[in-house]
Amino acid sequence: MKRILVGLVWCVVIYFVACFMIGAVAGAIAGANDPENAAKAGAEAGARVVGGNRPLILLGSTAVGVLGTVMGWLPGTKADEDDQDEDDQFGEEAE
Repeated sequence: MKRILVGLVWCVVIYFVACFMIGAVAGAIAGANDPENAAKAGAEAGARVVGGNRPLILLGSTAVGVLGTVMGWLPGTKADEDDQDEDDQFGEEAE
């Protein structure tokens, strides 16, 4: 149960970080192309790019979060040793 909750938290964190990074890159590029109105151009470009791709960002962050949780790659999602001992026990009983 703990792994599932930690995995959900990771999905949310990955989503917000991805939105921030994509918006920041789009804003930086737009700001560099229009130095006199850099702040306004950057804010508009970042909002437009993130807003238009929000479903894809959500899908990608969910996929990364679920895969990272299942594989135990994300911090806090590794299987406990107690869980591994139970798996070994069931494997021996089945034989």
